[in-house]
Order: sequence, then structure tokens, then C-alpha cells
Amino acid sequence: MIAEGDPSHLEETVQDVEPEAGSSNQSEDSGLLDLIIRFLESAGNVLLIQGPPGTGKTTLALEILRRIEGPRIGNRKLPPNRLYISSRVSPHRLRKHFPWINEVVDPMSGKTTRTSLAEGIEDFKVSQADSLLSKILAMKQSRQRSIIVVDSWEGALRNTTDEGRRMLESAVLSEPDESRVGVVLVSEGGRINELAHLVDGVISLSLTELNGRRIRTLSVNKLRGLMVPSSQGLFTLDKGRFTLLSNTEIVDNTATRAKIPEPIPHSETMFSTGSPDLDRMLKGGVRKGSSLLLDLDSTVSVLETRLLLRIIISNFVNQGGASMIVPSSTISSQNVADALGRCVGEKALEERVRIVEFNKMLPPRKWRLLVKSSLEQDAELFAECWKEMSRISSSIVLASDFDKIAQIYGEDLFLPGLADLGATIRDSGALNIGIASRPTKLREDFLRTADYHVKMENINGSLTLYGVKPFTNVYGATFTFPRGFPALGLTQIV
Repeated sequence: MIAEGDPSHLEETVQDVEPEAGSSNQSEDSGLLDLIIRFLESAGNVLLIQGPPGTGKTTLALEILRRIEGPRIGNRKLPPNRLYISSRVSPHRLRKHFPWINEVVDPMSGKTTRTSLAEGIEDFKVSQADSLLSKILAMKQSRQRSIIVVDSWEGALRNTTDEGRRMLESAVLSEPDESRVGVVLVSEGGRINELAHLVDGVISLSLTELNGRRIRTLSVNKLRGLMVPSSQGLFTLDKGRFTLLSNTEIVDNTATRAKIPEPIPHSETMFSTGSPDLDRMLKGGVRKGSSLLLDLDSTVSVLETRLLLRIIISNFVNQGGASMIVPSSTISSQNVADALGRCVGEKALEERVRIVEFNKMLPPRKWRLLVKSSLEQDAELFAECWKEMSRISSSIVLASDFDKIAQIYGEDLFLPGLADLGATIRDSGALNIGIASRPTKLREDFLRTADYHVKMENINGSLTLYGVKPFTNVYGATFTFPRGFPALGLTQIV
């Protein structure tokens, strides 16, 4: 992003915008962004973008320019006039730090520079802030659908008199009903209270921290004439683009009958999670013989947790591995088996999956491990089942809901055999996943020796994941269902 006031900060801010290879893209249907575009396509609306330095105001302004559409004549869509007026950054530096821009006309040289990117802005003119008044008036008098970005408003007024300021404000704010020009004013964070009351819309960008990790938030202060269903959203500047993270609206669309996809293979030393993005976040997957704590915030739904576990477990089973599962208290073993069976097939489910069930009244099934709700007896049953799975496959994943275990056996679990069982699981080279949403003793004991610690929570309506061990940035998470099977995509907040 382009730093406010100090061009030297520009390179320092955009250098971490390089995307990780293969990272998932969010949908163009971005909710709040669509609302902002619709607002600016209304006659004469003026939008103020405000926020501290480095929050992404310039990047948002450029994204608005990219997405704004012109009028239609029959089936033909005419391009709108787009003008970016900068008081801070030259056209050359703009092209350098936002290489996705397809075409920029430099009025100083008269030359047009194109890149090879097909996804860009055509007829996008960049101008310095000199003669700002005449540029605004000329576009308003043209009566054509136009969009003007002034970046920044304080910079444009820096060398003007009080009379000049009043003339500029009048040019921007006058005749809103007759004008077909949308105006975006970028504020460097100066004294803008009066201007905020005069414009039609105000957007605020903020940059905060979550346990030392970067969180970027867009807030809608007002969009006159429009109903705003949700006033906040997380965004990222990944790839030098302004992208709002999608809201969490998940429906389990796992197909009843579909061809089972090819699994993502494990390496000699690492297990794949079944998600290339999650593997990259964890620096290549998870080591064989390791343990992972999946820490859930109270905002995370059961469905979101189940989809993530289904991706991990099915990737094991679909390449000959085995799995043992202790499901949460709100999900029956039958429900888990039905959902997982659609991803691995009925034969693999019966041969290489065991799902713990505490309801002794249910009939036996090959995949169902009926236990007695007695810690000592069930530990023995579990150990026998583990030996059986070890004979079937050398690649095993154990997924245990610690809240369910604490509910059945009590908060203060103590049995010497449990420590021996944990050592056996690690020595066998298996992956041991613990799932917890509250601070039980079992969670705390597991956390002390866990090799990986991943937190999962919803922030401003977006599902996020981030690593505590290893330390990672915050990632927006989306679940999709290509060919009827769940897939996890992650977008890093940078």
C-alpha cells in the first residue's frame, strides 16, 4: 500500500504483500465492496475513505476504480471515465507498487505503459493534484458516468488558500442530483470532522493486532440511502489488492455420490492435512508422530470444525491410512460415519475407521467402537482398538474432542495407562489431534507437549485460522465443495 505523507514508507509497506504460491482467492461477490460500488454508481455521491497511515486506503481506492462499471446501451457496456488524482505518489511509483494495474496514462510524459496482466484497469488516468478544481469541473460538465479519486484530500489542499479550499469543496459537493460523477476522497487522517458530515458516505479502515498478528478491518460509518446489513468486515492487502474476506455462510454440500478425489500424499517425514493452503501455513504439513491442538473460540460452529476434521481424516483414509475419532457431544457416531463415508467410501469406513460411541443402546457396526463410560475399562478398549488399527495401517490419525471426554470422565482425568497410551501413539508415528473449546485439565496437559497449536475463531463475521505453534499470521478461511467434497482455502491477512 502507499504510505501516507512519506513516500519512503511505501516500499516498506508493500514488500510484504507478495502472495504465497497457490493461496486461495476470495469471491468477487464481496458484500460490503459491492455495496460501496453501488453507492458510488448513484448520481453525485461522495465517499470519504479515512484511516491511519498504512491501513490500505490507496489500495481500496484503486480497487474501487477497478470495479466501477459504466452505463449500458443495449447489450453493450460503456467504460466509465476514471481519474486518479494523487498529491503523494507519482504515476511511476504507482505502477511500481501496484503492478496489477493494466494501463496508466502519464500526462507528464504522454506515454502509456501496459503490463501483461489481463486483469487490470483500462483507460485509467493518473494525474497530479495541480488544477484539481478544473479537472473536477470538467468531468462534472461532461455529463458522462465518471469516477474521481482524490488521494489525498489534505494533500490537495496543502498549498491552497481558504478561498481555494471553499471552491474545491463546492466543486465536489455541489449539484449532486445533476452530476453523474462519483467522487472518492482519501484522507490522510487530518482534521476532517466537518467534511465527514458533508459527504454522503464514510468508510474507515483500521489496522489492529491479535496476539501480535495483523488484523485489518473495514467499517462503514455511513452510506446515505443504502441499508448496510453488516457494518464491518476483515480484509487483506494480499497481492497488492484490496480483498474483503468472505462472511461465514457454510452449508454442508458434501455429495451423496461422487468420485472420491485424489488425496494429497504424505511425504516421508510429514503428513498432509488435505489442504495445500493449511500445509503451507504449517510450514509443510505436520510431522509424523506429532500432536496438534485445535483451539476453538466460542464463535466457531460445530459444522466448521467437522468440515476441517473431515478434510484431514479423509486425506489419511483415502491413501490407505486409518483413523480413530472421539466426536463432540452434539454429534452422534452415526452422523460422523454418514458424512465421512461420503468422502472415503463405505468399505474404507468399515475397515479403517473407528468412531467412539458412548450410547450402549446403539447396535454394533464395524466402524463403531462402543465404550462403557468407565475410564479404566475404556482405556483398555481404546488400547486394543489402537493395536488393531496399527496392524491395518502405519498411517493413523486420532481426533479427540476433549470437551466430550471431560464431560464423560470428569475434569480431572488421571490414569497411568493414559500416559502410556499417549507415548504409544507418538512412538507409532501417528498424528494425534485434540479439539478443545474450553480450558479443561486434559487440554492444558495436552498443550504442554503439543507440537502444533492452531486457533480457529470468527472475527467480524469471517472464519479465521492462525498458528500459535508455529507462529503464523491470521488467515481467512473458506470452505468450498469442488466435485462435491469439502476443501479448505486460506487467504493470509497482510
